[in-house]
Amino acid sequence: MFGRGFPIAKVFGIRIEIDLSWLFVFALVSWTLADRVFPEEYPDWSTGTAWTVGVAAALLLFGTVLLHELAHALVAKSRGLDVPKISLFIFGGVSHLGRQPSSAREEFLIAAAGPATSIVIAGVSIGIAAAASGRNEYAEAMFSYLGFVNGILAAFNLLPGFPLDGGRVLRSIIWGRTRSFRRATEAASGVGVAFGYGLLFVGLGFILFGYLINGIWFAFIGWFLMSAARAEGQSVFLESVLARLRARDVMSTDFAVVPPGMPLAQVVDEFMVSGGHRAVVVALGDQVEGILTVSDVRRFPRAEWPYIPARQAMTPKERVITVDAATPALQVLMLVGSNRLNQVPVLEDGRMVGLITRRELLDRVQLAGELATNGAPEANGRA
Repeated sequence: MFGRGFPIAKVFGIRIEIDLSWLFVFALVSWTLADRVFPEEYPDWSTGTAWTVGVAAALLLFGTVLLHELAHALVAKSRGLDVPKISLFIFGGVSHLGRQPSSAREEFLIAAAGPATSIVIAGVSIGIAAAASGRNEYAEAMFSYLGFVNGILAAFNLLPGFPLDGGRVLRSIIWGRTRSFRRATEAASGVGVAFGYGLLFVGLGFILFGYLINGIWFAFIGWFLMSAARAEGQSVFLESVLARLRARDVMSTDFAVVPPGMPLAQVVDEFMVSGGHRAVVVALGDQVEGILTVSDVRRFPRAEWPYIPARQAMTPKERVITVDAATPALQVLMLVGSNRLNQVPVLEDGRMVGLITRRELLDRVQLAGELATNGAPEANGRA
């Protein structure tokens, strides 16, 4: 969510990753419990005891967050969705699904599983705390805290705005009634943005009245909700825009071809600088040998360009990522983004028929999006 996490375990075939931001929250929760909460409630505890129980309670808390996400993931897997990993980060956790749910009912079941688990954890924790009262104050302290926090998290998560679970429940309800996944997403995302603005203004209010830390925290959460809600809406909108397009629809057939022996200096002057091509195909007759890009050229000193042939500098075809002409445009866009590609050759029956560049692909997406917002019919309504 914020950066690359590091793996800590694998549960039911799902990789569990922790983002570095999680360590900050873990330290903050441990310190708050050990230095503020427990010393006030249990003044007889030593500093060492307060810290031991505080760290243990923080670990249990994040264990319950993981259980919350596992509930989402296991329900998703039971419905046939791939769940490659779960990430724990500063705001909790997220289950990475291989695809969007295929029905409103599927969306509802996956979304509701998390808060339902948190509610059960809250109830069990409160029961354990009650049973431990007067017998084991360490257990009472930890499970009272777990019960309270999980209850709060369940209630907050059920707020009906993206990216919260309640927003996904809301989307499933609207989706079921309108039979339009896109319109349901737009509505839930809009509510999520509104909630984000609300929390942002609450945070600013806290700051104005002198509660700096609380204010910054509320404002940060509000910013996150706004950003995530907008991103979800844009993602689904993009999917609807690209749903009917294939690689052949977004490729350019106006690509440059140079012979393997052409010097880099000539390629740069005639095709890259004058022709505006960031990449050229290196081919001998009909046999493509590779792709020569601006990045390939920059690996060599300018003084050597007149003496280095294109074949020496190019990326060989065996190492070039290609797509078939029938590949969905959305899949091409994801491939370009995940592999940080600037261009992708398009093949048909093993023969190169076009080239998709990142710039042209994004321009095409923007144009299609502008046309789609001007009354065009929804491209991928689902029921």
